[in-house]
Amino acid sequence: MNGVTDGRGRAGRTSAPTYDLVVAAGRIVDGCGNPWYRGDVALRGGRIAAIGAPGTLRGRRVVDAGDRYVTPGFIDPHTHSDITILQYPLAESALFQGVTTHVTGNCGISPAPLSAAHRDAALHNWGHYWDPTDVEWTWRTFRQYLRVVEAAGAAINIAPLVGHGAVRMAAMGLAERDATETELRRMERELDASMRAGALGMSSGLVYPPGCYASTAELTRLCRIVARYHGIYTSHVRGERETILEAVTEAIAIGRAAGVPVEVSHKAPKWGAPGDAAANLALMEAARREGSDVTTDNDVHPELAPRLSRALPQPVLDLGREALIALLCDPARRAELRRAVAEDELPGAGYTGLVRHGRFDRIVILHAPRQPELRGRSVAAIAEERGRDPFDVFLDLIVEEDDEVVGIFEYIAPDDIEALLRHPLAMVCSDGFVSRPADGADTSSYWPCGFGEYAGVLERFVRDKPVLRLEEAVRKMTSFPAQRFGLHDRGVLRPGLAADLLVFDLDRVRDRATNPFPHAFPFENIPPRYAEGFDWVIVNGEPVVVDGEHTGALPGRVLRRR
Repeated sequence: MNGVTDGRGRAGRTSAPTYDLVVAAGRIVDGCGNPWYRGDVALRGGRIAAIGAPGTLRGRRVVDAGDRYVTPGFIDPHTHSDITILQYPLAESALFQGVTTHVTGNCGISPAPLSAAHRDAALHNWGHYWDPTDVEWTWRTFRQYLRVVEAAGAAINIAPLVGHGAVRMAAMGLAERDATETELRRMERELDASMRAGALGMSSGLVYPPGCYASTAELTRLCRIVARYHGIYTSHVRGERETILEAVTEAIAIGRAAGVPVEVSHKAPKWGAPGDAAANLALMEAARREGSDVTTDNDVHPELAPRLSRALPQPVLDLGREALIALLCDPARRAELRRAVAEDELPGAGYTGLVRHGRFDRIVILHAPRQPELRGRSVAAIAEERGRDPFDVFLDLIVEEDDEVVGIFEYIAPDDIEALLRHPLAMVCSDGFVSRPADGADTSSYWPCGFGEYAGVLERFVRDKPVLRLEEAVRKMTSFPAQRFGLHDRGVLRPGLAADLLVFDLDRVRDRATNPFPHAFPFENIPPRYAEGFDWVIVNGEPVVVDGEHTGALPGRVLRRR
């Protein structure tokens, strides 16, 4: 399968090789949406040196693509690999689905900057997602954090955003109020230093603490700092359900007032939103006609599997485990919580809409360590069996399982996912992070996008159900995010650009992490496994995946803003 030759090339020439490596006789998909064509791609010194007709280029090492597709490495514009790249530098979950670059620091969440006064609050916030003690947090500034990533080494490139939540927390912790002028100036200094260190822009997460407490004026003022450095503003907007149109309008207004381009993150409307994806997309189209530079991204998974407690209102998310359990065991405070969910004063993440609208039939238990017999059953079914109100049973399960109960929330319409996938303003993202598959006995987590997002798009929406042409799908995974985030030397197969590229067999591409939708029990693909069909993955000119096997190489770089 590998087709590696001794450098003679397809015509058997014996002259000295010219290039380090030649990927020969592949179907070249250049990343710009153009139809594929057959040719050779030659690499030298970490760059694409030449592209020629099949059999015309010679190298010290020749990979016969054998009519497989040759494309730029995929660029994932929305990930949360900030910490996990230090834990899993081989980045197998990304590479085995063709991803060579992760844009990190999304949803307002970045590991830096930190302040001594609010360090514990920052680590507590990270603890909602991963155990922060798995990594030694030796940095304070964004520059120091990037140096730690560089020193550790990685198999993929890291393109960092700085999170508004991190900047705000460094200045004022998790305070539920407007920032003072002194605090705003502290945020400006932290953000300015992070942009000078190479951040591509600033992200916000306005459905999570502390971002949900920030005003539009605060975000606009900070985005003016981003504009000085020609950065980008990306936003997990303030509401993804009932208020999604107002939330997208706010993001566009911030970009217009501050003079920055805007990327609306994972934009599919969630359960409870008025209308479908067409309404959101129409807002963006109108804004662009008026001169606002706004685009979006989205993943193709209609579900998420958080702990049940993550679907509670934002102030509750600040609580430690003991305080949360105490609150849920207090009848008066539980009643107040029900009122807060109904009023939705601070709109939470999209999956919280299922709780607000009582769609407990769409919340299926994935992991309940104390009651494993509940796995695969909906909260609605459990409530009916117990003869209790489903909302109370939802909270009861959190108490009974000591906040370790995980549910699969089916909260996005597949039709909206397809509408976004087709739209020219939307690129592909995963909203995932690098990881290794869990042990086969561990069924406590389900985050398929980190393992199968890009393979799944090619398998389900290009090959099996042609929602997109292959060339357009590749554009949405390569040149589009490269252009959007200022990674102008990547994302396209052209001489002189960085040599991040793939060789894959579309007929064999398979996502081995995603369950069929809607879910049926017993669950398939849990824990997730690596994708298949990506035979060669080259990062900065160095083969990292060869014949489907990881070489152990760590040629990735931190891609700073230029």
